[in-house]
Amino acid sequence: MNFRLSLAHLGMLDATPPRLVEAAHAAGFGGVGIRLSPARLGEAPFPMAVGSGMLRETLARLRDLGLRVHDIEIVRIKPGFDAASLAGVLASAEALGARCLMVNVDDSDPARAGDGMAALAERARPHGLALGVEFMVYTAARSLQQAQQLVAASNSDTARVVVDALHFFRAGCAPGDMDGDRGGAHIDRHFMQVNDALAQRHPGLSAAEEGRAHRLFPGEGELKVHRLLAQLAPDALLSVEAPSAIRMATLDPLARAAAAFRATSEFLQRNGHTHA
Repeated sequence: MNFRLSLAHLGMLDATPPRLVEAAHAAGFGGVGIRLSPARLGEAPFPMAVGSGMLRETLARLRDLGLRVHDIEIVRIKPGFDAASLAGVLASAEALGARCLMVNVDDSDPARAGDGMAALAERARPHGLALGVEFMVYTAARSLQQAQQLVAASNSDTARVVVDALHFFRAGCAPGDMDGDRGGAHIDRHFMQVNDALAQRHPGLSAAEEGRAHRLFPGEGELKVHRLLAQLAPDALLSVEAPSAIRMATLDPLARAAAAFRATSEFLQRNGHTHA
């Protein structure tokens, strides 16, 4: 398989979008994911509205360096979710040429969450954006099956479940669960978030803490990440999403991006794959 490599923003949030593009290009990545919408209270968004100086600078870096934006983070579907409130985010995502809008689900009412997802999918469609639905054990969509059910409930042909290696294994999933003949419906086979971790989460960390700041690069841990690759399209895009508080404290964005690319390249090579 000849995968494409992209660098996720989550492990690089100390870098503005233009700086992220520069670091990704210098490391060898062909694309990036950009966080336009905060994931948590107290997290300030980058000033990336249409017409802003930072958006213009990001577009210039993308053009000059030949990189593409694949995905935009992050929309959280909660009780009272209003898809119309995301008009600015969707416009910025379209300006960046993004193709996927990442979604987390924090609404424990499946029918209401499905309706919210359907409304978001229709709002995102004119902007050229599909929905990538993540499942995590600390959200309302805790499992692959729940994420699949939510996508099905949305009745949208542009919504898919995106697998993140850490969340996949922490949810108790096995690689065979992605098999289309064994219930692996509604999974995006062209996009996966790759990372690694120890076989068991450290007891001193919550699941959320591990996910947000204590991941490893592919091949550095004990998860069977290599077995997930066979379930993907031969030219799938792998987004390296491995936030690490230690690496953020000890490596600048350029060095961190270089380390992510090097580790992922070596991981693919050891497992008989190449990358574009």
